[in-house]
Amino acid sequence: MVTRNTGTSAILPFYEANIQREQESIRKKKKIKSTLAFSRLLIFLIGAALFYYFWPAIGWAAIAATGSLILLSGLVLMDGGKTDEIRNHERLIRINRHEIDALQHQLGEYDDGRTFANPVHAYSSDLDLFGPASLFQFISRCEADQSKKLLADSLLEPLPIQTIGEKQEAAKEVSGKTAWSQQFRSHAMAHPLSFQTEKRLQQWISDPDLPFKAPYWKGIVFAFSLISLVTLAAYISDYLSLSNFTLLLLIFIGVAYGISSKITPAWALLSRIEPEMNALYEQLQALEQESFHSAFMNEVKNKTRVADNLPASAAIGQLRGILKRFDYRLNLVVSFFLNTFLLWDLRQMLALNDWKKKNREHLANWFSAVAETEVIISIASLVKNQPHWHFPKINDRYFNLQMQDMGHPLIPDEKCITNSFSMNGTGKIAIVTGSNMAGKSTFLRSLGTNLVLAYMGAPVYAASCEASQMFVLSSMRVADNLAENTSTFYAELKKLQYIIENVNQRKQVFILLDEVLRGTNSDDRHAGTKALIRQLIRQQAVCVIATHDTELAKGEAVDHPAAISNYHFDGQIQGEELFFDYRLREGICESLNATLLMKKIGIHFEE
Repeated sequence: MVTRNTGTSAILPFYEANIQREQESIRKKKKIKSTLAFSRLLIFLIGAALFYYFWPAIGWAAIAATGSLILLSGLVLMDGGKTDEIRNHERLIRINRHEIDALQHQLGEYDDGRTFANPVHAYSSDLDLFGPASLFQFISRCEADQSKKLLADSLLEPLPIQTIGEKQEAAKEVSGKTAWSQQFRSHAMAHPLSFQTEKRLQQWISDPDLPFKAPYWKGIVFAFSLISLVTLAAYISDYLSLSNFTLLLLIFIGVAYGISSKITPAWALLSRIEPEMNALYEQLQALEQESFHSAFMNEVKNKTRVADNLPASAAIGQLRGILKRFDYRLNLVVSFFLNTFLLWDLRQMLALNDWKKKNREHLANWFSAVAETEVIISIASLVKNQPHWHFPKINDRYFNLQMQDMGHPLIPDEKCITNSFSMNGTGKIAIVTGSNMAGKSTFLRSLGTNLVLAYMGAPVYAASCEASQMFVLSSMRVADNLAENTSTFYAELKKLQYIIENVNQRKQVFILLDEVLRGTNSDDRHAGTKALIRQLIRQQAVCVIATHDTELAKGEAVDHPAAISNYHFDGQIQGEELFFDYRLREGICESLNATLLMKKIGIHFEE
């Protein structure tokens, strides 16, 4: 057992310096915005004065007004750019504060992934994967719905050994690209991608019945626009009477809005997704422009390539441009002119159809690339923030587990006591006895949680770790279910049944059990636990069991000396106080503390 000098204190100044730098950038940008605001007012006043001075010389007055409007427009664009930059700096400040909060285990305001909680999963609830103060909340740097789902899936299902190694290398590489990672997160944070947007796009992509797919519609648009504009020019030039122009205008309006009514369903499906397309554009562009050495990140980057060597960001840029032009229909005056004379909605519909034809096969890859990148950034944050954690070695030699100086990932470093533990071979049972509150359950959760991290490609809270590729099964935290009329005891039996079924199928599993059959009487619990242990040994399973039943540990050690290993946690009584050092020791616990604890709360024992 050791306590650690973690080195995380040296990382805090890095994030604090980042925050100060971003705050200084905001101050400078706001100063520029103030200058631009004053400049706009000055140019407006000068333009108005020149217009007044030159009037009624219309030519010179028009030049003065036009020049002023051009300058004002340029300043407005510059001001908008500075506003976007300030918002980016503000997001970067939030990102660095998130990292500081993670280092200090103060993550209450961040997404805890509770929507992914699955009470019947093999280990999810036992190992605190989701919910307040959960592993998900500690790890996640994801903004997109797709990224959060991928991270949750990685926690719930072990990856193949090759993928684990590839993700480890990718996380190491990305951990050294802090500025790039934070900027990627800032783009994501601006308008997080949602399942709803992806669903809308996929629905549009897969819909075969969208209108105006025939090629002749492009000719119709050209001919209609030519005729309508010539008609307008003829009327303005007095070559066409008002009555004839009005008649033709009504025809144009009828045709235009008849066509637009058929386009409205497609517009309704894609409306209001432009902000998320902006975020997707920025994230894809960041991926395309960054160079990587790791195979995994290059594979992710390859997902951003499309046909004709057009980068994915350019394709998304085309889509958001179409959507932006489509939204002109929200301005009734502009929409009236554009549709009446140019069939504007139809033009955008034709552009959408062309875009869909070119990119329909790639869209899913782009969402996947963003999700994979955000998950890698989440893992890379662990690498950056926890320099005392190490990547495990995963092998296919079942069963092998070596943990050196292992701690619980969710316990702050200054409070965490680490222990070493190993198991080798099949048909092995480690029985952990100990006093109440001595650390048995935390030890089991430390084993399970670190293995979950290992199997998703993340570093683990250990000086070194070597483990077989296997699936964790647990029965530690059992609750009744009133909706299903299920008692605590029956709920535990269902968990144990699932474990036994996997064992009987000879799957490569690692079992963690805490106080088996606690919902029944002591005699049945002792007999049932003994039977379960012997069945696990016969089926060549591997299990760690925490229990208060020292007689069980003693008896099984005698009956199965080659299969049973005994460990314990202990507490020391000093005067009327009980102290724990949370150290794992070999052997069976010989001291109990329940009597002292009961006395401390006011239960009086008769001598």
